[in-house]
Amino acid sequence: MTNLKLLLRMVASFLALLLLLIAFVFFVNREDKSPSEAAIKLQEIAAATTPVADRDNAYVYVMGFSAPDDADVMSEGAARVEQMRKSMEAPESADIAEMPGQEQLQREPAKMIERYERLVEFKQWREILTGDARSQSAAFNQVLEAQRMMYLKALSPDVKGGAADCKRLLEKDYRFWRMVLAESASANAKMIAARSIELHFEMGNLVVRRFPPALTMVAIPDAWRDPLSSRELSMAKVMANEWTSSEMRPDDEHSKHLAAMLFGSFLYQPQATSNANADRMLRLVELYGRDYAAIPQAASTFLATYGMEKKAAADIGVYNPIGRIVLNMEAMDAYTTYGFRVVNLEGMRRLALLASQLRSSGAKGNDVAEGVRTSDLRDPYDGKEFAWDQEHSFLLFSRALEGKPDFKIAY
Repeated sequence: MTNLKLLLRMVASFLALLLLLIAFVFFVNREDKSPSEAAIKLQEIAAATTPVADRDNAYVYVMGFSAPDDADVMSEGAARVEQMRKSMEAPESADIAEMPGQEQLQREPAKMIERYERLVEFKQWREILTGDARSQSAAFNQVLEAQRMMYLKALSPDVKGGAADCKRLLEKDYRFWRMVLAESASANAKMIAARSIELHFEMGNLVVRRFPPALTMVAIPDAWRDPLSSRELSMAKVMANEWTSSEMRPDDEHSKHLAAMLFGSFLYQPQATSNANADRMLRLVELYGRDYAAIPQAASTFLATYGMEKKAAADIGVYNPIGRIVLNMEAMDAYTTYGFRVVNLEGMRRLALLASQLRSSGAKGNDVAEGVRTSDLRDPYDGKEFAWDQEHSFLLFSRALEGKPDFKIAY
């Protein structure tokens, strides 16, 4: 009997402590946070968008790029954009038609090149963001392929053109993608623009290389001499879009989280979670606003800090524990890599310009190495000279924290 009473007292004490703990947790989580400065800042960035008429919008043209060869690209793009807008108004009822897949990518090269040349004439870019991946990626594969076809055509021995013609081709292509780079609001479009600029330098350099030294600097676009601007390199629009996309879900979306259903909504504070997410996204934006020399170390510090935050999340904590779990399910490593894919473009620009300058001087063999050593065009991160692979005749730029091999320019 004594043992039973002791057991009952222990159970009663445990239940009392449990109730006290629940009451304490409930008290701590009684209120959500107000929007933070970081959240307000990202909201302002996302809202600061000037509308562009569909007829002037390169994005609309891209959405119709995969249309049949006999179709009007702009009309097809406008129809698809209208579908996307309907899907935003009524997500459950609207159906976004799938764009043609890889099996339909074999198109008439001349038609593809013609469409691409029309695309790079556009001066404005505004994305229609729905959160549906199908609406944001399918046509870009064909755009990249058309860009490559255009350069292969320019490299063909059958194509005759002067330095001025080369300059016009490269100038339009380069200025278009730098415009897209500056105006992109999604990570997908930003990375497409970065890849297109990489391809521009790789293949554009080969086109320029065909001219004699006296015409080399005449054949390059003027924009090769212009450093990439802070607007073009910025990840602000991308991060603001990523943050607002999570905020635009229906009000009851958070209740669908299994953890919230199991443990109760009072353990999940939506605004506090949003604030924490906004804070780290804004920190990443600020990372790429630094001088080049400071970016690699700042990135390492950011990732280390983020890693400590994820480790600390294992302790859960009392306030907003479900929010901390949900937040740390989203990785930031990929965004850091995306940022370096963009800022590394400045090193590629300098490398392409350096190759042209050296060719224009008639430098060969050891003279190239000396020209690289004495040039003002240097690695943007550490100010050191670019690498010269004399055996394979390549100029090299070591991409910082992108996880890819050196960027090569054939000399």
